[in-house]
Amino acid sequence: MQDMRKPILRGTAKTDYERYIRTEELLALQKTAAEMSHPDELTFQVVHQSSELLMKGAAWELDRAVAAIEAGDLANATRLMRRALQMMQPPLTLLPVLETISPYDYHIIRAGLGHGSGLDSPGFLALLHVGPRLGAAFQAKIAEAGISISEMYRRHAEFFGLHDVAETLLDFDELIQHFRFRHLKLAQRIIGGGVIGTMGTPVEVLHQRQQHLFYKELWEVRNQITTWANEQNTATAADPDRGPH
Repeated sequence: MQDMRKPILRGTAKTDYERYIRTEELLALQKTAAEMSHPDELTFQVVHQSSELLMKGAAWELDRAVAAIEAGDLANATRLMRRALQMMQPPLTLLPVLETISPYDYHIIRAGLGHGSGLDSPGFLALLHVGPRLGAAFQAKIAEAGISISEMYRRHAEFFGLHDVAETLLDFDELIQHFRFRHLKLAQRIIGGGVIGTMGTPVEVLHQRQQHLFYKELWEVRNQITTWANEQNTATAADPDRGPH
């Protein structure tokens, strides 16, 4: 009888789980106690490294979603996008962990960062790069359907797939704004709001970047819908006979 406890995958770790996940390499990526400038440095590294892994996974799923939208597989596109959004949640909730590091202790750790900054995050940059591609793929499908964004929302039951993609794009855009906000508040709390960051970038720039939106038209259509609804309500109030039939 085969011994199920004996690993069969290639590697040197004791179990197949460790060999598949590559825990030996993964858990060796952090500084040893002897290498640390401060005991909190492990927390600093673990938070960032785990966040990078999850954002890498999220960007991968969003790339797949772009291809699904382009292929007209809207249901699968929203499934992949929602998976990506779930993968983006843990990095967002991990940012406040860094706020538990004292500002004085952070500056001890910061001395070893060189010019490193969260603005260099490959995972977050990948999310920023895939955002416009998602929007372009969606806009192409809107054009293909021969409708406007406003009309798609008005006829959302008829164009449910496009409506679902649009709403999930807004979920993504909103989550990116949450990331930017949390990063801004983290910087303000740890190093202050009126100083220069590790890349020589004023913290105020983080606030300015928070104003950026991927899908302005999807946000703006809310204003159009509300304006239309207000006009309808005003007209109905002036002439009750014009109420809905």
